[in-house]
Amino acid sequence: MEHQDNLKLKIIKIFNAVLIIGFMYGFWRFTVNISNNSYLTYKLYNLILFNLQHYINKYLITFILFAALIIVLINIIKYVYSWITLRYIGSNAVDKRMLNSLTFSIVFLFIAGFVLYSVYPELIAYLKTTPFSKYLAGLSKSKVQTLLIFIAVCSASAIIFLILGTYILSRPKVTEFVQRIIFKTINSGKTIPLGLMILSIVVLFNLFMFGYAHLNRPDGPNVILISIDTLRADHLGSYGYGRNTSPNIDKLAEEGVLFENAFTQAPWTLPAMATIHTSLYPSEHGATRYNLKLKDNFITLAEYMRNNFYKTIGIISTPYVSSKYGFSQGYDIFEEYIMGTEGTSSEHLTERAIEYISDNQDNKFFLWIHYFDPHAIYLYHEDYNYGRNYSGNLPANLSIKFLRSNRKSFNTEDIEYVKDIYDEEISYTDHNIGKLINNIEELGLKEDTVIIITADHGEEFMERNGFGHGKSVYNELIRIPLIIYNPYKQKQRIEENVETRSIPKTILELSGIDSGSFGGENLLALDQSNIENYIYSEGTGSMGENTLREAIVLDQFKLIKNIQYQTFELYDLRSDPNEKINLFNTEQINIKSKQNELMSKLSKHQKQRLGELQKVELSKEDIKRLKALGYIQ
Repeated sequence: MEHQDNLKLKIIKIFNAVLIIGFMYGFWRFTVNISNNSYLTYKLYNLILFNLQHYINKYLITFILFAALIIVLINIIKYVYSWITLRYIGSNAVDKRMLNSLTFSIVFLFIAGFVLYSVYPELIAYLKTTPFSKYLAGLSKSKVQTLLIFIAVCSASAIIFLILGTYILSRPKVTEFVQRIIFKTINSGKTIPLGLMILSIVVLFNLFMFGYAHLNRPDGPNVILISIDTLRADHLGSYGYGRNTSPNIDKLAEEGVLFENAFTQAPWTLPAMATIHTSLYPSEHGATRYNLKLKDNFITLAEYMRNNFYKTIGIISTPYVSSKYGFSQGYDIFEEYIMGTEGTSSEHLTERAIEYISDNQDNKFFLWIHYFDPHAIYLYHEDYNYGRNYSGNLPANLSIKFLRSNRKSFNTEDIEYVKDIYDEEISYTDHNIGKLINNIEELGLKEDTVIIITADHGEEFMERNGFGHGKSVYNELIRIPLIIYNPYKQKQRIEENVETRSIPKTILELSGIDSGSFGGENLLALDQSNIENYIYSEGTGSMGENTLREAIVLDQFKLIKNIQYQTFELYDLRSDPNEKINLFNTEQINIKSKQNELMSKLSKHQKQRLGELQKVELSKEDIKRLKALGYIQ
């Protein structure tokens, strides 16, 4: 009995010591986070409270589970070592007290894990983002599989720990030294009262935050932002495409508002998506190169939504919108499923989204999903088989490296076949978006959910003698689809030129939230706007941080400036949608007048970078992925 009492006391002391360390570490990480952001400047006080709760809970959970695991492993090591000494040396070290100690510690571990998982379901999302488990966890299809994979990794680590621990235990001097250090720390008379005080504070703070969030439940709709990588507007049926590539997107367009002339602010993913999340132009936010990230102190759409008590969930599928590049800011749950270019990801993203929507159907949520499949490699899909009549020699799956290397030998049939495979990728993605929308309807959420579908940029299919995207600012790259389903607004097609940087302002105002410092305009209130109807886009290319080309569109006229060579192009998009006839310096008076107007606007549109650039550290695996995507050489 005395031994059991001593064991319980030791575990209580260890538990309290872990509480103290976890609390202090979590508070320190919270302090670092706040110092790196501008929450006080933007008066995002609720977000500060949520971050405090997040960091303290996260690291208390981490430290408690780690300590419980260590206790179990130590007892297993003792038991195994004692069994070995009994078996081969004849010692009587194995007894009932040691077995009780082992049993008690294992039960403690499982109870602690179950309770923490029950009160903190975000634990699974956290496990998926830890460097220790995220690569294996990325293979999972459900939360249960994620947990099982994580347990498997922990078990493998435990075996290694057992071997090392058994070896250390066989060295009495080392064992005595380690025990002396540990128990000198936890035997302090202040450990238990301080630990209990911290536990009381954390419990009361979580109860307060639960009640505070419940009393401030948002009144606005749920919001789902769907961004589709490399999706051209003119390859969707709702934008006039002859092939039925997108029945589910088209159906949503029929029920919502379709913008016929929406333009992205950059022709590749990183700067384009950074603009969508901050409303800043690429030259302002500076995330314009493969080794530069979105800075922490730029306030994002998700941070504003979270500050206003929305549950924020991000599910992404490409490195350029990952947490490494700063896109996880403001998300309660940010799940990264980055599998490279070989294979498809839309089905997995949809399944995860459906699971999170189901889990949060009683909350107001903001969900962002970034689909990737239309991006090269273009993969053949047997269910659609648009290239069934192709008689050439191109392979079924087409990488961007292959296309660029062999483009000079392509004939018209080859180019059409490339488009066929690209269309199959669109249809596959559209099918999964349909599953997502059907799930929303089945849950009875569609009439209280705003759904926005857009793209980061388009794709070039030899219009300018090349494949892919990056530096160009012609319409095949910067004119993208934009569809907003709003259950409270009648269906409509809008011809005005609009920018994707207006998406944050639109979402915030639809949600009844002050849009604060976000630029652009409310896209669903254009008839109330006096803002001049022009758009601006800039091409940098992933290898260089400086803007190489600029484009400005006013009415049907578009001006392109090549900064490197100081040359200009002017197109009438109404009569020349493919941008083939350069009207710059034409003698026609009306066109000359429009040219001067666009030149004036472009000269006044110089944007200044907001602060210093922030570099991102890339691993060899990251570099390999980006090379496969064609962004770096």
